[in-house]
Amino acid sequence: MFGLTFEKLFLVAIIAGVVIGPQRLPVYAAKLAETIRALRGFVEDSRTRAETELGVTRAEWESLDLRQYDPRRVVRDALREPPAAAATDPEPEPDEEADAPLDAALLAEASRVRPGQQYVVTGSAAHPRRVRIDALPADDPRRVAAQMP
Repeated sequence: MFGLTFEKLFLVAIIAGVVIGPQRLPVYAAKLAETIRALRGFVEDSRTRAETELGVTRAEWESLDLRQYDPRRVVRDALREPPAAAATDPEPEPDEEADAPLDAALLAEASRVRPGQQYVVTGSAAHPRRVRIDALPADDPRRVAAQMP
């Protein structure tokens, strides 16, 4: 701790004994012991107060595995699991009003597709996503535009 060894501490104690003097040394030793007791009491009080306010005992807190909240681990686990919600939930039927803007966006993307193109970039500029044209539905305008001669 701070590069202090037993020899250095012993040397500091001898120097303190010489500087303070043999008459006042017991008084300062008693004050040091009282300060250490007060510090220990403060730490124990703080620990007890924290346990009651948080509702978690020290043993429970030490048994928690905080590595489970590592963002890299969360993402890795999420990528390993198959999307259960998509496999079990049937696709909702689209409204006719909701189809109109979607069709306009698809037609706008289809106008930029060149014949023979293999990928379409979708999503926002912050999160682009490459989708193979072969993976699109057969009636998708982007696929139709890519298959045109």
